[in-house]
Amino acid sequence: MSNKIKSINPSTEEVIGEVQASSGADIRNAVSVARESFVSWKNTPLEERIKLLKKLSELLEKEKAELTKLIMKEVGKPRIEAETEVLDSQAGIDYYCEKIKEIKEKSIHFDQEFFPETQGSVKFVPYGVIGLITPWNYPLSLPMWTIVPALLTGNTMVFKPSENSILVGQKIDELINKIFPKGVFNTVYGDAEVGKLLVKSDIDKLFFTGSVEAGKDIIKNIGLKPVALELGGKDSAIVCEDADLSLAVKGVVWGAINNAGQVCTSTEKVYVHEKIADEFIREVVEEVKRLRAGIDYGPLISKEQLTKVESHVKEAIAKGAEVLVGGKRIGKKGFFFEPTVLINVDENMKIMCEETFGPIIPIKVVKSEDEAIELTNRSEYGLGVTIWTNNIEKGKQLGNKIDVGMVWINEVNLPLPGGDYWGGMKKSGLRCSESKLMQCLRAKAFIIYSGREKRDWWYPY
Repeated sequence: MSNKIKSINPSTEEVIGEVQASSGADIRNAVSVARESFVSWKNTPLEERIKLLKKLSELLEKEKAELTKLIMKEVGKPRIEAETEVLDSQAGIDYYCEKIKEIKEKSIHFDQEFFPETQGSVKFVPYGVIGLITPWNYPLSLPMWTIVPALLTGNTMVFKPSENSILVGQKIDELINKIFPKGVFNTVYGDAEVGKLLVKSDIDKLFFTGSVEAGKDIIKNIGLKPVALELGGKDSAIVCEDADLSLAVKGVVWGAINNAGQVCTSTEKVYVHEKIADEFIREVVEEVKRLRAGIDYGPLISKEQLTKVESHVKEAIAKGAEVLVGGKRIGKKGFFFEPTVLINVDENMKIMCEETFGPIIPIKVVKSEDEAIELTNRSEYGLGVTIWTNNIEKGKQLGNKIDVGMVWINEVNLPLPGGDYWGGMKKSGLRCSESKLMQCLRAKAFIIYSGREKRDWWYPY
């Protein structure tokens, strides 16, 4: 691994900065500092932690223009998508600062006839040092989805941002350490090898968002430490016969193309009812043709990702898929790929069964909603699904039949505030679809006997 990590603008392929990579000693030191800081941080009153996070929100507001420009430059997002990350992060702070007030110590009832003068309770305590590894596709908001609840609940942290968004990661570290006590939040920099060292380090819990293969590697190396894994998906859109066609078209196109399709919950395949298929496909093509490179969508993050998307499209064409619009790289500089609509697709194509992470809309015509559900459930992924119907109750019923962690009805890619309960089933995740605050806390049980008489079940028998 090089000592310097270069940040490359995916729109121009220019180097825009570099950061010193962390060594094994750096990682051990970061964890050690976090552990030392945990002793005082966990005892910091909740009101004070909330106050510091509110200051962070104010700082994000002050730095919004600079952060927006940095995200645009480093990961290629259109301005509105980059700025939304800042707004989302602020909304998450507000949400969790209120939500944490609901977490109380719980009383557990003992039958007093059998266990007289016995009381039970459960309180929730922080884990200690939390490790966080995040990807580049949402370089600010995804880290903040974990940073905010983790710090609020009294944990300290060691954060490794993606090497593809290293400058945004560095900025996050700078902003947090302007406000929080020294040692509470620590950042290490590097590629997958640095990530592996963090996984194997003396952290108390790990949060990871990334690929299924990386998730499998983490499970092999993390030992007995708890872990939350969000591992991507192959989300379907199911367009029912009674869908509002205009709404469905606009929602599906945005769900597939925003962030150049580089979202774990991107609409990566569409099942449309045969009775409305022709009109739906025609309108999707017209909507896609209106999209503008650099304004409505940005580049893919890297040459490697561009090559992967190209290979999925070429393989689909070789197996009989038809390109209605798009289908190729744009220009010689930058990693832009045309938004692409494919028909005549089937589940034997990578474009329909493997995570593509690109601006591709493969559309398959189905005879019924049951067929769409069966095909969706056939996937090894189970992150989310979008259902388009004018009958909300029917949409809920269909959603209950699909093995995913998140269901959108006439909506797509809209998270709960702060990314709460964001996660999936099957290969899409592990312990990630629970309340974020509760993921950052563990239960501690108290059983108290207030009597003075010997228990009947104590010796002698």
